[in-house]
Amino acid sequence: MVFLLSWTTPASSLDLKISLHNDQMVQSVIFTVVDGYYRVSAEGMKAVNCSPGDSWYILRGDDGLYTRDHRGQWSLFKEIHFEAPDESSIFSLKPGEPLLESREYKGGLEVGVSLESLSLINEINMETYIMGVSEIEGGPNSPLEYYKVQAILCRTFAIKNIERHAEEGFNLCDGVHCQAYKGRNLWNEDVEIGCEVTSGLVLVDEDSVLINPVYHSNSGGETQGAEKVWLKEEAYLQPVLDPFSVGLRNSTWERNMQVRDWIYYLLSYNIVFPEDADTSALGMKQKHRKDYYRVLEDSIAVSSIREDFNYRSDFFDILVDGDMIRIKGRGYGHGVGLSQEGAVEMAGRRYHYTAILNYYYHQVFILPYFDLKLLFSH
Repeated sequence: MVFLLSWTTPASSLDLKISLHNDQMVQSVIFTVVDGYYRVSAEGMKAVNCSPGDSWYILRGDDGLYTRDHRGQWSLFKEIHFEAPDESSIFSLKPGEPLLESREYKGGLEVGVSLESLSLINEINMETYIMGVSEIEGGPNSPLEYYKVQAILCRTFAIKNIERHAEEGFNLCDGVHCQAYKGRNLWNEDVEIGCEVTSGLVLVDEDSVLINPVYHSNSGGETQGAEKVWLKEEAYLQPVLDPFSVGLRNSTWERNMQVRDWIYYLLSYNIVFPEDADTSALGMKQKHRKDYYRVLEDSIAVSSIREDFNYRSDFFDILVDGDMIRIKGRGYGHGVGLSQEGAVEMAGRRYHYTAILNYYYHQVFILPYFDLKLLFSH
């Protein structure tokens, strides 16, 4: 059962450093002030203020950063800082090489050289960052109660992994290695409300340790324990029957192939299916999630079949239909923890965010992070 240990959450003053376009080898960018103003500083230059519309072009060179400021003047620096004195300040960042979409961010920007690309570090308040992540992970049109759930999950992950990239000089990256982050939230004010209502709240287990808040797109009607995927059991990640995820966009899928191609596939696992054998023996039904697909006296891990064919999930039936094999699957993702589509459905049916978290995670507590920090400081 989920317990909320405190409703009084102090304002978060935790700041993060997020590496932008971390999975790209960015060689040049255009920084533009969108709103508010920025104070620009670098070693060997007098700090200047930039107003909306002012742009800086920054190009990586062998000996540092070549910059063209908003007045058209070129300079060479080792690194350059764009500080946001005002919380409402917004900048856009447009990579030129490679050519990528322009994105808008709040907070500041630190630009340097890292290995063979630019280092682009967004210096941003935790809660502002969570708003951006929640919108990407939760989509633009989810119910308010779901955004509360997503904010808690994203915040828990961020704080649990806050030192993931410490040796590289930042906290988290903006890719799937950490959490998808494409800048400030733009689409739905409920994202901001959901984050503000849950400000500072995280999920912990019975030992007051931050959980690994894993989630997936759709469970197909049944989640599975963590040990089924990562070989390590977690008391808070137990299997759950999940009718809320049935009948939704990603709840079912199907793939087909010839029986002879399936038999050739079995050979890759040294499974020889006799020519005179009844092909019905190739079938499999998963009323509940299974670990292995068994054929004759042999077996293959269901997770291996999913990986080999890049199926959406490992929750599928194998049906023999004449000379065809029909793979009828359920769900999308690893199936551990919270089903996002199921949680959205619950929110749409007016379940409270604590009830949604309670449904998908076993024996967890909702705790303000700063209370947790205080608990372990004594």
